[in-house]
Amino acid sequence: MMKKLAVFLIVLFAGMLSFSASANNGVVVSQTEINEESIARIYLGQSRVLTGVNLPEDSATRTAFEEALVGQTGNQLKRHWAKLKFTGRATPLETLNNDDAVIEFLKSNPQGIGYVSDKSKVSGDLKVIATF
Repeated sequence: MMKKLAVFLIVLFAGMLSFSASANNGVVVSQTEINEESIARIYLGQSRVLTGVNLPEDSATRTAFEEALVGQTGNQLKRHWAKLKFTGRATPLETLNNDDAVIEFLKSNPQGIGYVSDKSKVSGDLKVIATF
């Protein structure tokens, strides 16, 4: 009986963790449709098709975005952008304070792209391009 109860609690706990993780998924948003492969190029400074914006460096959403869609850690990206800035090949992306600031930026900049932690904040002309 105790063994079955323990198994039940483990399964219940695992399910709660899974739901919690999926509820925190972020989304990449823009008014302009682009393919998912272009996202990394924009955030690596290799494409200027759209103007990307970041959340603050200590944001968990930024960390998840960088690792999932750009394929690099925050420190790797920091070194990458320092090199681009030093050589004059690109200027670092603007950093906005929170999801609401990113949404406002994207609503007033049709050629902008950003990411937010909560898909429910996306409305109007903004489109979800990718999830992470």
